[in-house]
Amino acid sequence: MAKIMPLEECSIDNHIDDHVDQEIQDCFSIDAPKCFFVFAGAGSGKTRSLINTLTFLDKERGESLLMNGKQIAVITYTNAACDEISKRLQYKPIFSVSTIHSFLWDLIKSYQADIKEWVTRSVQKEIEDLKQKQLKGRGGKAGEKRAEEIKKKAERLAKIKTVKKFSYNPNGDNVGYDSLSHSEVVKMSTEFIATEPTMQDILAAKYPILLIDESQDTKKELVDALLIVCEKYKERFIVGMFGDTMQRIYNDGKDNLANCIPDEWVKPVKVMNHRSANRIVALANSIRSTVDGQKQQARSDAEKGIVRFFIASTSDDKEDVEKKVAELMARDTGDIGWNDDTQYKSLILEHHMAASRFGFSDLYMPLNNSGKFDTSLRDGSITELSILSKIVSPLVTAYQSGNDFEVAKIVRKNSPLLNKEAFASELSDQTKMLEKAEAAVEALMRLWADEKIPSCLEVLKSIRDTGLFKVGSRVDELLTGFSQGENEKVTALRNALSVPFYELEKYSSYVTDNTRFATHQGVKGLEFPRVMVIMDDAQARGFLFSYEKLFGAKAQSDIDVKNKREGKDTSITRTARLFYVACTRAQKSLAVVAYTENVKSVKDTALSNCWFSEDEIYML
Repeated sequence: MAKIMPLEECSIDNHIDDHVDQEIQDCFSIDAPKCFFVFAGAGSGKTRSLINTLTFLDKERGESLLMNGKQIAVITYTNAACDEISKRLQYKPIFSVSTIHSFLWDLIKSYQADIKEWVTRSVQKEIEDLKQKQLKGRGGKAGEKRAEEIKKKAERLAKIKTVKKFSYNPNGDNVGYDSLSHSEVVKMSTEFIATEPTMQDILAAKYPILLIDESQDTKKELVDALLIVCEKYKERFIVGMFGDTMQRIYNDGKDNLANCIPDEWVKPVKVMNHRSANRIVALANSIRSTVDGQKQQARSDAEKGIVRFFIASTSDDKEDVEKKVAELMARDTGDIGWNDDTQYKSLILEHHMAASRFGFSDLYMPLNNSGKFDTSLRDGSITELSILSKIVSPLVTAYQSGNDFEVAKIVRKNSPLLNKEAFASELSDQTKMLEKAEAAVEALMRLWADEKIPSCLEVLKSIRDTGLFKVGSRVDELLTGFSQGENEKVTALRNALSVPFYELEKYSSYVTDNTRFATHQGVKGLEFPRVMVIMDDAQARGFLFSYEKLFGAKAQSDIDVKNKREGKDTSITRTARLFYVACTRAQKSLAVVAYTENVKSVKDTALSNCWFSEDEIYML
């Protein structure tokens, strides 16, 4: 068996990557501007280089750009990342920091006539495609579903003609015939950028410099469109991409991005991992060797670090297994942080696995299974859930703890019973308003009397009936019984909100990252001292990733074999990348837990790939 090799410890230069920032800055030369792609593996200081670049640009070009009404655009993956970058840049107006969806919408939202024409064409094509499938396809439920889809799209097409202005919310639900979906905005705007000279002129003039964080997961349509604009406007449009192809974990990213970057682009490489202990960096390099062979080195002052691999049966009690794993990690590391489940991060494959473990499954599953909420379910922005978690839950906590000041503060800030209009209408006797608001709060809190736990629907009914808070028009539908032809979102929400209120609070803790759980995908860019990576294909129910295949417990599918032969992504390469991302979140110690029915194959693969040594493996 091959031996796991330690990282080189001699003559490590912790400043070996310092040249990268200078290479980036040289790309902004007025005489010879260059586009660039920065290869930056896990823990390499990618965000630091991005901030250093932006600080340099502010100093060198900021005043000139602002005077000419131009900005530097920064596109990153999440709202949290946008907030962090904006904060570090002191919210200076020279920078436009946004997510992909926000950036694209800001670019096209003023061109309502073009939007209307594109949406009309798009919906017409969707109807034609469905009609063709209906002619060729079988009847039964599939046929009925297609017929219903055709009817809905025809209704939308008729209503589109009356729309004066289309709306779009990059961060939540988009309901109504005048609203655009996330996919429509991406498809439409990238098509405009790729094919419309006017839009290309607008983009290059407004944002002569565009920097993209996490470029490996940036929508492939946008990457393709930007490559077209870069080629056309070489002298006055600079695109800089920061990323790591090994950390591409979403399917809508560009395949083989590194190979698509033009030869004339500058391509600096960062080789340090400033985050993780030696042993964790060595593991990351071993995982990576199965995909692209790139290697990193740990800092000269990095800890030795500890990794352990735990193999358990799929039928075992997961909670007991993971508790035992934490106990063994505490023993092997001598780190009491593993004895406290708030001090380590458990990374699961799917959100519903966290829902099951943390106790909000009955709320989560109806919404997840409906397939109608997607991003808003994962980030907590569904309107009714947001009201309950951000306003009602803090109010209940404040009331039950006797904090009258906080109760008053929440009600004054959020209740229409105490807004300016209400005060204006009761100028003669404002005590009536206060009494009405107080009575509404008391009516709400009676739902918890005698240690009762109300359902989320009961809470919504109370605040709707008293007018304590605005709940939105959909609540009326939620509180009536199921009706034939009802909107699928309403049905799913009613089922989800029938749960006890404490499930909503658990869900809220999870989506605001106040639990020990997170998904393998959701922690990209983050780091934690102690990490437990949980690999459980049986619970994950997905098909894009398969740890069982990666660890040799299951054979490759015919599709995987075909894709590998054609140089395309397979479930094994996707899973290897995900495994790399999850493991490289750990700074000091890492526990990897595999649930399988093929224990021997999993262990043999772990050893033969040199991912773990015999003394690092536990059979549970």
